[in-house]
Amino acid sequence: MFKLNLKIALRNLWKNKGYTLLNIFGLSVGLAGFIMILMFANHEKSYDSWNPDAENIYRISIRWAPGEEEYSSSPAELAPALKEMLPEIEGYGRFYAWDMQQRLLNNGRNEIYFDHIMGVDSTWFNLFPYQFIYGDAGKSLLSKDQIVLSNTTSEKLFGKVNPVGKSLLVNTSKTYTISGVYKEPNTPEHMDAEGFIKKSSSGDGWGNGNFYTYLKLKKGIDKISFEEKLNQAFLRLPILKEQGWLKSAKIYLTKVKEIYLHATSAQDPAKRGNAKMVTILVLFSALLLIIACINFTNLSIAQSVKRAKETGIRKVLGARKGSLIAYFLTETTIQCIFALLISFVLAEAFMPVLNNLMEIKLSLFDYSRPVQLILQISLVMLLVILLAGGYAAFFLSSYEPVKVLKGNFSRSTGSLWMRKTLISIQFVVATIFMVALIIIRQQVTYIKNQDVGFKKDHVLIFKIRKNDSRKNFSQLKQRLLKIEDVKAVSRVNYYPGVKAMQVVGREFEGKSVQNLSMITVDFDYFQVMGMPAQTGRVFSSRFATDSIAIVVNESAVKKYGLQNQINRTWIDNRTLIGVVKDHIQKGMETATEPTAFVIEGRNTNGADNVILKINGKNAAQTIQSIKKVWESAEPFPFEYTWLDESFANVYAQYVRLDKLINAFTYVTLCIAVLGLFALASFTVQERSKEIGVRKVLGAETKDILQLINKNFLILVIVANIIAIPIAYIISSSWLSGFVYRINISVWPFLVASLTSILITIITVSLQAYKTAKANPVNALKYE
Repeated sequence: MFKLNLKIALRNLWKNKGYTLLNIFGLSVGLAGFIMILMFANHEKSYDSWNPDAENIYRISIRWAPGEEEYSSSPAELAPALKEMLPEIEGYGRFYAWDMQQRLLNNGRNEIYFDHIMGVDSTWFNLFPYQFIYGDAGKSLLSKDQIVLSNTTSEKLFGKVNPVGKSLLVNTSKTYTISGVYKEPNTPEHMDAEGFIKKSSSGDGWGNGNFYTYLKLKKGIDKISFEEKLNQAFLRLPILKEQGWLKSAKIYLTKVKEIYLHATSAQDPAKRGNAKMVTILVLFSALLLIIACINFTNLSIAQSVKRAKETGIRKVLGARKGSLIAYFLTETTIQCIFALLISFVLAEAFMPVLNNLMEIKLSLFDYSRPVQLILQISLVMLLVILLAGGYAAFFLSSYEPVKVLKGNFSRSTGSLWMRKTLISIQFVVATIFMVALIIIRQQVTYIKNQDVGFKKDHVLIFKIRKNDSRKNFSQLKQRLLKIEDVKAVSRVNYYPGVKAMQVVGREFEGKSVQNLSMITVDFDYFQVMGMPAQTGRVFSSRFATDSIAIVVNESAVKKYGLQNQINRTWIDNRTLIGVVKDHIQKGMETATEPTAFVIEGRNTNGADNVILKINGKNAAQTIQSIKKVWESAEPFPFEYTWLDESFANVYAQYVRLDKLINAFTYVTLCIAVLGLFALASFTVQERSKEIGVRKVLGAETKDILQLINKNFLILVIVANIIAIPIAYIISSSWLSGFVYRINISVWPFLVASLTSILITIITVSLQAYKTAKANPVNALKYE
């Protein structure tokens, strides 16, 4: 029976090639979009899944006071103290904040910059058990002159040979011996790592949270109950007993596999994804697939008139309803398989576009977890077959042979409403997509045009790599200023767009000054950045005392009550000399943090980035002159970036989302138009006699078009009424993640609704026009 069904199904599909191609193409597009987003979602959720111990490894973060931010950094002394108090802790590993820097590695032949060599505990590989290709993980970080490389880093420097025992010169000054090479995991990690050295500090004191601490718990430990026990132990530590205001501090644990998508701490050096964006994309891709299935169903039903007599004859010859359903599902399955094969080709062809947008490297035919993907696609295909072919199979198998063999192909009111419901669902989804597209586009435009609080155009940035350059910066600055198109020169440690920041806690006159972001600068920083003082003044080399002064932003004034405090002493015995406007440092999702600016000195962080304001007219020539000056002072390859390009990273993910939703919207509209075309075709076929009678009685073409369009317009208007509140809820939820955001207006909903109505009129009219212009005799001659 299956062979016979298969043979007849293939024959019928070939006979109706036009509809078959439309069916397969529409479904393949929906499947391709869904598969691509499914692979992206799998990738986003796969962070650190390579680690067999990941379920038992947690990162510590701390909220030092109620209502304050949660921070993922902690003092080095915390981990050993907790391990001594709590037997549930099997081990710990830490990496040091100040070891995270770009390094120049030189093996005598190759000289390459690497950004992600981490300074860690010697126990690091007990928590993150990389597979070592060369060397021994247990002995690889016993001394401070050892370095472990990833296989990719090793190959860049030495090729595919064993480099263990060889030397590397780092930053032209310190020599390391390679003690191991590990294989990079097949799934991504929340911290990029190109190699490891032993951390350069054993601890900076309880008052300095310069470490990131990971705990490995014994198997079977419940996180919630252990977190309570952990905080009880935390409150017994000497540092909290000595500082009364710290008694409300609280530790939080984040599973290592959840850091990328779900960590909530501020000042986080880990890579951070966007769980909300992943959810939105999966939801929209699922909706795209659903409307592709609905489109498939509508196109199948549109052919029902042609298949009605076939069904009637089969029933007369003894076919049961169950066998007819099986036959039609076989036909659907064949089409779905062809659609799946085409979708694989489409997904692979368009994967580079997705990779470029999302800055990932995925390939359908070189996927790191093929078994997972095969199982997911198999389940999806089963659902697609049932969803796309189930109703059509039931519909076509339900024809009554007596009626259809007499030429009556009309269906019940219930089936008519089902078809109308399906087309309405398509336009509900299409309208949601259009509204989402417009609102996302408005928000991205708003972000791009938002006043960020500084002038980012024509600002060049490059790193200081030698201490001598920092000490002698005044002389280098004068040389740079002599270049014709260089307008101003300064230094800074954290420029806008860099999410890592120094955060300090102090006490002043008995009041707590916590979670203050501290930026180290040099004179003329505010001139380079175009940030004039709102109150008081900014730093000037003309005032010797400015080296121990402080400038704050408007948020710091509000939070710490610094109104009317200009020229008065504040924290660290510094004189507050001015207030500058709030500026965007990290992105639009969070409010501007209270920030203070100080001149680099003995008790500050180093300002390791040179920033220059230049004339943009002769940029290439100016850069060459700057390079010549700087390379005369430092023997490193000259690398630079532009502030506007670097700052663009804070909203890059939303530009990507905008482009993806843009593509989804157009594809969804195309599929919805196909479904509308199918239903219009079916409706015109069913009403051909009625149209013929109306024409005989004097109806004109425009009357026929109005008649057919009326019913469809009602469907689309109802679809819009349903879609608008759903789109509003989704858009509001997404925008709630921004501090700087647009206000939702009525225009996105009006534009989406009018667009869907216009598309409906054009599509239905094109389908109905031919029948309306036809000779009514052709429709009535069989009577």
